[in-house]
Amino acid sequence: MNEEEALYLEQLSSLSDVPASLQHFHNDYEDAKAKLSVVATDTAQVHRTHKAKLQKDIREARKYIRLGEDLLENTRSVHEPPSEELLGKLAAVDQFSKIAKYLDWVKFLNEAVKFLDKRQTKETWRKCLPIYDELNCYASLMEDTACANLKRVMVAECRKRYKILTELALKSFGSVNWKNINDENTPETLENVKFLFKLSEPLCHGKPNVKLGLKYIFSHFELQFKFHFMRKVKTNDIKKPEWYFTKLLSWIREFKDKFRQSFRSLFENENDATITALFVEQFCELAVLKLADDIPKLDDGLFTHYIDEVIKFHKELKDHLPLSHLKSPILHLFTQEKTLSRWLQLETISSFKFLENVEKDATCFEERESGSGYPIPSMCVRVLTSVKAVGERVKVFPSLALNNSFYSLQCDLLKEFMVHLSDKLQRLDHKDAKFCLILNSVVYILSVLEEWSYDQHYIKVSKFEGDTAPFAHISESYILLQQDVQDSLESSISSKVNGLLGSYYKSSWILPHKLDSISPSCSAGLMELQQSLSNLSSSLAPDNFLLIWSNLASSFQLNLTNKFLTKSQFNLAGAQQFRSDMQAFCGIFYEYCSPSYFNKLNSDLEILTLPCETARLWKGEGYNSLDNLIDLLQERGITLPPSEVLKILKLRADI
Repeated sequence: MNEEEALYLEQLSSLSDVPASLQHFHNDYEDAKAKLSVVATDTAQVHRTHKAKLQKDIREARKYIRLGEDLLENTRSVHEPPSEELLGKLAAVDQFSKIAKYLDWVKFLNEAVKFLDKRQTKETWRKCLPIYDELNCYASLMEDTACANLKRVMVAECRKRYKILTELALKSFGSVNWKNINDENTPETLENVKFLFKLSEPLCHGKPNVKLGLKYIFSHFELQFKFHFMRKVKTNDIKKPEWYFTKLLSWIREFKDKFRQSFRSLFENENDATITALFVEQFCELAVLKLADDIPKLDDGLFTHYIDEVIKFHKELKDHLPLSHLKSPILHLFTQEKTLSRWLQLETISSFKFLENVEKDATCFEERESGSGYPIPSMCVRVLTSVKAVGERVKVFPSLALNNSFYSLQCDLLKEFMVHLSDKLQRLDHKDAKFCLILNSVVYILSVLEEWSYDQHYIKVSKFEGDTAPFAHISESYILLQQDVQDSLESSISSKVNGLLGSYYKSSWILPHKLDSISPSCSAGLMELQQSLSNLSSSLAPDNFLLIWSNLASSFQLNLTNKFLTKSQFNLAGAQQFRSDMQAFCGIFYEYCSPSYFNKLNSDLEILTLPCETARLWKGEGYNSLDNLIDLLQERGITLPPSEVLKILKLRADI
């Protein structure tokens, strides 16, 4: 656009002249676009070839924009709506204003580059900060722009200058000697840090560069750390990660309070816990630097050792700050896909190998105290300790995905151990001491899983996995195994006892007189039952034994009642003998329960052994006056319904 065209615009007297004028604008707009394509292609070439022309274009563009704005204001004062053609031309004016801004940015970029090239030296680098700050501001503003070429050049230039200036600043300041920090030299150090805070990272204009300031504060430690642990010296032993972790912890203990006191003013809006966290994280960064270099070189054994040392180091940091304030980059190293995959694979192989070795160990059935008064095999304790250790190791890691992977491994180990237990049970006789030990293992594992289900760590992980509760599906499987084993044990005892009672079940109860002892035909069966219960009582977990003896008591009581108190015929002597036998049967269980457990059976036996005259009276009253029979039952404290009483009295053949 030249001065003649500008004069033409100033002399516009009516809107009828606007379209022709805007056509001029459009032609100049296209010409400016062509120039800008050259600018975006090569900034250096623009600087050499078009500098004078650009400056002239920018001056004219600004005048052009002012005239366009005046023209736009004139159109708004007219009552009739503008035509579509006019609106299009006005949009072109708006677009040209953006182009003028683009030219401003190009001009600034050239001037900034020239200024920084001259002053980024040891002597004058501080003067570069305002220009760099403005350059960073432009780069940040262009983050969402469509001007890809200019954006690329601006961002690249900003990053280049940031790197140069940070290196110059850190070299100029030197390192902070913590041993000599005192009231005299702390102010100078603080000023240096504040200056570095102002040196914002590229595309982060206006944000304090705390990371750079902390790097300067900890430069002394970084130099020492690299000297001792990242050079070819004796202290740099890849087999001894504990050496540098110990050194880092000693630095933390020694200088934590000094950091908080000397640099408190830099973090006015932060509490002490946050300041301490910033301090500790700087030392963690040194460990990350070393670990990132070492991990790819480790064999499987050393890799596992490194994991243990990292976890130990992280846990020891609890002594210095609440872990809620600590974002440990060390832990993050082990959550990366490749490292995590290797860790999980090694943990899986190691855990299943351990499980296999425990099974083969000759001492696997050695009795151990469960802590609840019953014995369990040593293999159960060792396996649960191993499974727990898998989860404990990863508790310090914040990643739920990582914890879920190891939670799944724990579940797989518990499933595999359950299969081993089931196989062993199928090959053992219930009288074998190992049988009860394995059944106790199932009970003990269920109690441990219940305890773990209240652990907040497992609650979070199980929700991530989709379980209703921690280890819920594993507990269900062990409960089913427990029920199967109990059923098998009860069935085995019942079969053995019933086999010994075979002849007793065929007994006739019409006897000439009552014997002085229990019936000889039931003696062996009752002795077997008593011996089995005694063995189980001393070998099984109390809760397990309670279920078994109560089920056996109910089963035998029902069996004996069905066989004798529904079909047999008794005289008084036979009834008394049967009652004596049943009292012996109940007496076996009185060691484990009160007599009230057999109230129903004892009431039946009392009615069955009524003297003949009394039995006839009750039987008659039952048919003639139920009220009288009910009164008679209440006098003796018998709670059976009259119909049950009459059924039992019908079994008496002598009334």
